[in-house]
Amino acid sequence: MQAGLDSKFKLAEEQHMAVNSELKNQLQELITKEDFANSIKALQTKLDARLDKMEELRTIQITADANDELKSLVNTMNDTIKDLQSQLKISKGQTKSKEDILKVKEEHLTNRDKQISTLTTQIKAIEKTKSELSCQLSEYEIKLREMEPFKVSCASSPPGWTVMQRRIDGSENFDRTWDEYKNGFGNVSGEFFIGLEKLHRMTEAQPHELYIKLGKVDGSTSYAQFNDFKIGSEEESYQLKNLGKYSGEAGDSLEYNKNQKFSTFDRDNDNYSEGNCASSLGAWWHNRCSSSKLNGKYFNDGKGWTGIHWRSWHDNDWEISLTFAEMMIRPKSL
Repeated sequence: MQAGLDSKFKLAEEQHMAVNSELKNQLQELITKEDFANSIKALQTKLDARLDKMEELRTIQITADANDELKSLVNTMNDTIKDLQSQLKISKGQTKSKEDILKVKEEHLTNRDKQISTLTTQIKAIEKTKSELSCQLSEYEIKLREMEPFKVSCASSPPGWTVMQRRIDGSENFDRTWDEYKNGFGNVSGEFFIGLEKLHRMTEAQPHELYIKLGKVDGSTSYAQFNDFKIGSEEESYQLKNLGKYSGEAGDSLEYNKNQKFSTFDRDNDNYSEGNCASSLGAWWHNRCSSSKLNGKYFNDGKGWTGIHWRSWHDNDWEISLTFAEMMIRPKSL
């Protein structure tokens, strides 16, 4: 029986040792697996660290590459700026050179303008002197651009004036057509009208003064003077464009006609809606109709409402007709 127990005990001990050995082996295997896992984990940690380092290095490389690219771009921009600065410097030099040239040219132009102004003044003075010297004669010739020379009459009193219209005795008919007033008519030594086209050319070329001498049948005289007389072209119907400042004793009976076009019996340019003023009152720069008219009918007895009038001198009495009228011009005083 004891033998049987011993045998069972031995068998149990062997089984226990076998189980212990198996457990030991399993434990060892577990230890080995845990070490492996730890090793794997450690390796993973190292690998992650390497990857982080590599990413950092890659970022650094990218940054370095970007810095290199940026540096290259900056260098290129610096070169461009230097080139532009160089071009700007050259441009400034050229601009200064052009400004110097312009300054010299402006100085030349200024000097030329002064010379032209001086010459113009001298020419006007010469023309005025020529006119005054010519008017020492009773008649002389004038030559205007694009016109044949024509005779004019000079006033004896006041001296130095060229007569453009004269009424003294009624020997000349002043009831004329547009073309006749345009070209002029009469005898310069007696009654005449110089012509609107000539007046336009003369007053257009340079400023003129107008002097009007008036006389009544009783022998009394008076005058009216305007310091800037100008007549327009035929296209403007020989408009009375300017008179300037009035002076004199007869009063200003011409201002009412300023800016009016010239009218004749065959060319109605007045502002009178009920008829043509020139048909009965004579050719003139009529408005509605006029406060003056020096081309009206001549009345030897000095009476007639269709006659020669300067209203401000005879108290608006239209029955008084002047027996003397002389319109004169001269280049304006410098």
